[in-house]
Amino acid sequence: MNFRIVNLGATTRKDAIRCVVRWVLYALLLIIGFTLQCTLPIYKWQPFFVIAVSCAVSFYEGELSGCVFAAFAGFMQDLATGGLFGFTSIWLVPCCMFVTLLVVNLIHRNLINYLWMTTATLVITQLAELLFKHVLWRNPNIDIIILQYMLPSVIITILLSALIYLIVKFLNKKLGVEVSDNEIGSVFRDVDVHEEKVRY
Repeated sequence: MNFRIVNLGATTRKDAIRCVVRWVLYALLLIIGFTLQCTLPIYKWQPFFVIAVSCAVSFYEGELSGCVFAAFAGFMQDLATGGLFGFTSIWLVPCCMFVTLLVVNLIHRNLINYLWMTTATLVITQLAELLFKHVLWRNPNIDIIILQYMLPSVIITILLSALIYLIVKFLNKKLGVEVSDNEIGSVFRDVDVHEEKVRY
């Protein structure tokens, strides 16, 4: 089985500028999410805006760029929650890779799919934190941590992440690289007609 990667990235100066501006705005959105996460806790609950932003960016970008962005987002999540530096990145990077691969190969980009994938990412990262920071250390207050802190934080994040999705969708629509039908057709014309099971 042959696999081919079709590089339909920025090919003109205008596309390159749009790409740079888009990523700068993604970074700015991540910084704003980090700031809000650190300064505006709702009662005892700290929304995980950083994770929601990384999922939204992975929803619209490629595997490598999404993973690098998720790694930085994981570092910022650890700074916001006072956790071990790099711990969240261990779990967030493969989750965002999985998000990108699902969108590229199986599912459509819409709000419902984004919400359930963000929910799954939040559950995985919080279960990892619960296991390695509380269960293994035999914390007697695990039920309080789950019911009064983690679960409300996940629910609030899911409810507010719809706004993050709409912002990232708008940025991608306005600043995404436009690919013409001729460019796509030229890629397929270069493929040998005798090759089978080629992935684009």
